[in-house]
Amino acid sequence: MNKWLRYGLLIINLYIFAGCSEWLQLEPESQLTREEFWQSGDDVQAVVAGTYKELAGLVEELFKWGELRGDLFIPGQNISADDRRIMDGFIYPENDLNKWEGLYRAINFANTVLKFSPIVVGRDQTFDENESKAFEAEALYLRSLCYFYLVRIFRDVPLVLEASENDAQDYYPAVSTEQEIFLQIIDDLQIAVQNLPTSYAKREYDKGRATKAAAYALMADIYLYFEKYQACIDACNQVIGSGLYGLIDGEDWFMNFFPGNSNESIFEIQFDKDLNQTNLLYQMLAPYPRDGTYPDGNDEFRISPYFITEFEKHLGDRRAGNRTYLTYTGGGWYVYAASHVLWKYVGMEGTPSTVTGAAASGYRNGNQESDANWIVYRYPDILLMKAEALVQQGDFGQAVQLINQVRTRARIEPVADISNKHSLEDIILEERAKEFCGEGKRYFDLIRLGRRNNYERKERLIEILADNKSYEEAEVIRSKYSNPNSWYLPIHQDEIDQNNKLVQNPYYINQ
Repeated sequence: MNKWLRYGLLIINLYIFAGCSEWLQLEPESQLTREEFWQSGDDVQAVVAGTYKELAGLVEELFKWGELRGDLFIPGQNISADDRRIMDGFIYPENDLNKWEGLYRAINFANTVLKFSPIVVGRDQTFDENESKAFEAEALYLRSLCYFYLVRIFRDVPLVLEASENDAQDYYPAVSTEQEIFLQIIDDLQIAVQNLPTSYAKREYDKGRATKAAAYALMADIYLYFEKYQACIDACNQVIGSGLYGLIDGEDWFMNFFPGNSNESIFEIQFDKDLNQTNLLYQMLAPYPRDGTYPDGNDEFRISPYFITEFEKHLGDRRAGNRTYLTYTGGGWYVYAASHVLWKYVGMEGTPSTVTGAAASGYRNGNQESDANWIVYRYPDILLMKAEALVQQGDFGQAVQLINQVRTRARIEPVADISNKHSLEDIILEERAKEFCGEGKRYFDLIRLGRRNNYERKERLIEILADNKSYEEAEVIRSKYSNPNSWYLPIHQDEIDQNNKLVQNPYYINQ
């Protein structure tokens, strides 16, 4: 059968199979398609590429999962009703953001590679075992990344490690605990890191495909979340010690986002408008002036003015105005006061002036084609994760040195040598907010703080989320987040209805 026809059969079959709203029914794929497809190394490579593509299709959700329940954003003019409910703390099992099917689609792609790549070695004499292991390592990395998102979003979820192949499989899996998933993904990453390359000898691949450094970065993040602090430090040291990454000059900080793939990038999901690979980040975040000027988006989410106030306490911060955010005061009948646009995914550069609609002199249009890359890990993340782990081990001096690398690059005053653990935790949390605002990390950072040491700082988490809310909104937040079960999303009702082995998060029962 022609190679391209075989590609088409597999991709069509995967998408038909994966498109069901009740993903974990796991209806089997066509055995005929599988047997005819997996014949060459090119076939394996195609499905690995498909796994990255599935992840790229989730970037809007990754933004929402990591930011909407945090404190850095407020609703924009055209936010959807479901997203507004999430931001207001009214979360129900029927909310569309509770759907996990996209992550399980990517997992199934990865599982398929892991099943069939070794078989192809015996069918294609030009495809050897080392090549197979390298592709399998990419699949393990991507599957682990998906499961790490799942446990942080939902906590206990089904752990599916086999591709759907035949009618004998269990198509209604029960949930596994987050601890079981932690053990699995760490085991997988320890295998992956042995077989992943340091470099693919092409910049877009080094930044857009799994490498050893990307695997160590993910391992560090997982270890930090699960309070394995020395293991986190060791993983960070692997990235730092490689000598392949570093902080770019502060004046060039915006180049992390446009054009992207900077020297501090470790792994980012690639988009290219010339290849018709785009996302909805610009559309979600740009203003909506209704007058034909740019930026011209949907104005779904804006940066909180309270966060802007915190940012501007350090007036020289190179990440501040016209870089992380841009103050927008014009265009459209509904704009009554300045709003603050997340500029990382809208702009082509850090502009030196405030945009006032079409009248802005020297204003360059935002990246209206919406092909900004989605950064998963970059070097300052490694420095701050290591600092956080060091604080938990009581090594405050070395932690401060790492924090100050990030602050010095931003041109703000260094932290004095602080010996108070909670103060340093708060400083790191603030630096992460400023460095990674809008990069899908804030809510997970807050939950990590709240979980730690048997919920030692739960009240601090609640205080952050309730701060700068109205009295009524703050009361809702305090009531809701006093129960740690509420920190995770419910399983979507469609999944519960289809699979009686799934157990709903107890906080959401009867809601």
